[in-house]
Amino acid sequence: MIIHQREIAYTSDYQTFFEALVKAKLYLEKRFPEVAVEVMYNLAGERGFATIQTRYPSLADYERIDAEMDQDEEYMKISEDLIGATGHLPVDQFYRVI
Repeated sequence: MIIHQREIAYTSDYQTFFEALVKAKLYLEKRFPEVAVEVMYNLAGERGFATIQTRYPSLADYERIDAEMDQDEEYMKISEDLIGATGHLPVDQFYRVI
C-alpha cells in the first residue's frame, strides 16, 4: 500500500477551503473506490495547513489515478477553491506501508 500525503495552506476563508476539500474527497472516492481519502487539519502547533492523505493499493495505481485526475475537468473545477494565493507551495510525502 502507498500513502500520499499533501499538506496545503489555507487562508482566513477556511470555510470555502474545507468545503472544497470535502467535495474533492467525495468525488475521488466515488470515481476510484479503491482509494481511501482522509482530510484533516492540525489542532496543535502550526495552524493554517490542512493535510490530505490518500491510500492506494500500489504505486502504479497512484500514478494511473494521478494522471487521470490531471485530465479530469470536473475534478479540476472542484479543486479551484483549494488553490489559493497563500504563498505556500503544497508539501507532498509518500510512504510505503510495511
